[in-house]
Amino acid sequence: MLKEKSEDETLVMDTKVRCKLIITIIMIVLSTLLLVLGGILFEISLLLLAAILAWEILGFDDNKNKLKIFNASLYAFSFAAYIWFLPILSLIFLFIFLFYYKIIIKHEDFNKRAIYFIVIFLSLVSLSHLRSDIGLIETIWVICCVISSDIGGYFVGRYVGGPKLWPVISPKKTWSGIIGGWILALSTTYVFIFFSANIEYSFLYFSVFIAIFSQFGDLFESSIKRSAKVKDSSNLIPGHGGFLDRFDGMIGAFFAICVIYILDIYI
Repeated sequence: MLKEKSEDETLVMDTKVRCKLIITIIMIVLSTLLLVLGGILFEISLLLLAAILAWEILGFDDNKNKLKIFNASLYAFSFAAYIWFLPILSLIFLFIFLFYYKIIIKHEDFNKRAIYFIVIFLSLVSLSHLRSDIGLIETIWVICCVISSDIGGYFVGRYVGGPKLWPVISPKKTWSGIIGGWILALSTTYVFIFFSANIEYSFLYFSVFIAIFSQFGDLFESSIKRSAKVKDSSNLIPGHGGFLDRFDGMIGAFFAICVIYILDIYI
């Protein structure tokens, strides 16, 4: 009896792993295709992503789907206004969204979430500009730095361990994992420098900067979820949680690119 139960549990676990692997492959293929194609399809995908991310955050408190869809659409429209219309119009819609959110939700954690909504907005704008104005290789480099930082942080943190970074927010993260993420992001940049003329040695500094912001993006999202008492941002991606759970590091990284843009203009 116990043996049959153990075999059933193993079968269920194997099925979940296969499902998660299939979803991961589909996400990688689809994301790569949209990134390579660029243009209007890529912009539309970012618009949909903006709506989904807003919908997930709004879902921490609001269980009325109609209200969530309306608010998420308003947020996405502020991004669309920046891309296709006038930047000043997008800021007006973003302000209306945040004002409406504050009145309707009346959440004690509003300031933190308002900052996060603004960071997501700037990150998506930064990603759009990087892909359309700078180039595909540079965009892929940023994404690879984030992935490398995650992988390095996971394996070094797991097998080296050591002091915890911020136990209250993210109990599993360690200082060794953080440093491991920086090192692997640097190593990834070295590979890009070797194979691509678009990536220069100065990008090594930026890779650590991007890794730090990526890790901070992960921590910031974890703090918001913890205050909302939720484990995952949603269940939209089977086996992975929500889109916010998968893109938290990317949000931090592309916000770092936004900061680099600003520093390059004014300094």
